[in-house]
Amino acid sequence: MQHSTQGESLADVVERVLDKGLVINADIVISLCKTELLSIKLRAAIASFETAAKWGLAFPSDMRIGTPVPIKREPAV
Repeated sequence: MQHSTQGESLADVVERVLDKGLVINADIVISLCKTELLSIKLRAAIASFETAAKWGLAFPSDMRIGTPVPIKREPAV
């Protein structure tokens, strides 16, 4: 299966990433003379809420998926 990226706009790429999901998993270690100076562990997942829920990713307990966010309106003066 080949995907052509020629002629795709940024919106098309973002839509594909949100639809399919993207996971970044990296371990970076900087050592000098066998002594570890710095260790960085990077874990990131980018996906739409729908895709993340399909793959079983956890959401914060106060997250209301599928519920519209109420709009706060200023009182009329």
